Amino acid sequence: MKTTSRIVLLVCFTFLLSLSISSAEEADRFQGKLGVGVMVINSGNNLNPKSSGKYLDSLSEAADKTTAIRALILPQLSYDIGESRALRLYLGTKPPIDEAGSFGLNIGGKYTISNIGIIDLSAFFTPFQEAWENPYVIGQAREETDTTKQGMRLAFNKIMNTGLRLNMVLMEDDVDVDRIGEITPELARDGFVFAFNANYSFYISKFFEVRPRFSYKIGDYDGESNSFSKVKFDLEARYTILEWRLTIIPRLFYSRSEYDEINPIYAETREDNGYGANILLNYSAPFGYKDWSLQGLLGVSKGDSNITFYDTEAINTGVFAVYKF
Repeated sequence: MKTTSRIVLLVCFTFLLSLSISSAEEADRFQGKLGVGVMVINSGNNLNPKSSGKYLDSLSEAADKTTAIRALILPQLSYDIGESRALRLYLGTKPPIDEAGSFGLNIGGKYTISNIGIIDLSAFFTPFQEAWENPYVIGQAREETDTTKQGMRLAFNKIMNTGLRLNMVLMEDDVDVDRIGEITPELARDGFVFAFNANYSFYISKFFEVRPRFSYKIGDYDGESNSFSKVKFDLEARYTILEWRLTIIPRLFYSRSEYDEINPIYAETREDNGYGANILLNYSAPFGYKDWSLQGLLGVSKGDSNITFYDTEAINTGVFAVYKF
């Protein structure tokens, strides 16, 4: 897995280098954004070392929330190829599905077919993630281990010049030291997630878009008690107030997950319901700087499981300055 990580990072570096060279010759083909900001995350999740403590008093309680402050640098780059500019290479930092986490490296290409749609193929990799070797330890410190999530995404967007988009994602999930999987094979955490997503943009007006989403996911893990099926519904809107140079993007979601086999620790099959809402505000050209924008984010989410240990909760706030070039 470390070899794969190095390869992905090398490809990303080569991509960035080629863009920098090309931009000097053909600047109009090169576009990008760079966001710099801070996130404050107040969250509780017994399975995540960043959202729970090393010591557990019980296996029947939800995690106490912890607060983390993270400085982030978020690049987004693209480059048009060919005289027709139908092919665009890009690099970004947003993973295609929730199960991959909130930060990753995406590299891919979009090809536009006139009057048909846009084909989008990309690979992604999520560094810097950790898991507990055994999340179910009481009376001693839990040990952290690295976990790697990587995969491919294929999308067909703006189908037949409409607002319809279809996405498919295949993600590999690998925990370096899966101690609980060695002790209890039913809870092994290596495996794959397959996801299908469909969404459609309805334009109420030129400045008001509503986009419902539906996704279905299958988690096929070595541990049958961790394998699952999941449905998720999203509703996102985007409203721009020109005179204020302000774009408001609220989002609501609900998800339902059902696991395949009885959990051997709790002697029942896990079922989760997830709820959440967030809002993003984007203020363009602050103080007259037309290539800049300021962003503010507020999000709340809650996971309600029939097994209390798996309940989750999070409040996320963030501010970013974004430069477009």
